[in-house]
Amino acid sequence: MSTLFVNNLNTASGDTITLPTGKKILGVDAGSIGGKGNIVNVTFGTHNTTGLTTTSTSFVQYTGSNITVTKLRGPGNVAGGSYLLVMGSAWIEFSSSANSKHLSYSLMRDGTDLSGQSYGFGNLYSNSADGYQSSADISFVDPANLNAGNYVYSMALAGNNASTVQMGNGSRVGTWQILEIAT
Repeated sequence: MSTLFVNNLNTASGDTITLPTGKKILGVDAGSIGGKGNIVNVTFGTHNTTGLTTTSTSFVQYTGSNITVTKLRGPGNVAGGSYLLVMGSAWIEFSSSANSKHLSYSLMRDGTDLSGQSYGFGNLYSNSADGYQSSADISFVDPANLNAGNYVYSMALAGNNASTVQMGNGSRVGTWQILEIAT
């Protein structure tokens, strides 16, 4: 087997470089191959630890849902960089006496709310329920121009009307799928 060392490839004519049938290019390291729009890294996981219960009207980080992402490329606003597509879910619940109350959920990166809104990425409203359960699902491209490195994402929860709300439960599974997309 021989090794070919080149810094650039170009076509002799046209705009396509073709590999013969049955042949492929294999990148050994994560993120070694990836043009604009390609997924260069995937981080995924689950969480089902003891839940977070709060009456806070501001978002509280659900640390039981923490997931660390190692971003391989630099800022997304430059060629060769990347953005992170963050998809997460968690079980949510109102306590009893939730009449005319809002439960809001959001996403945090390194402890900072990413929505910038009092009702976050979604909310559950109860007009006249004596307790209510659902799923908080978020899909978000993080617009921050983050350098390569480690970042911790978490779900977050607030009871906007000072109701008692809960996120997460040891008997229910929350999920994460975080895709690093090349720019």
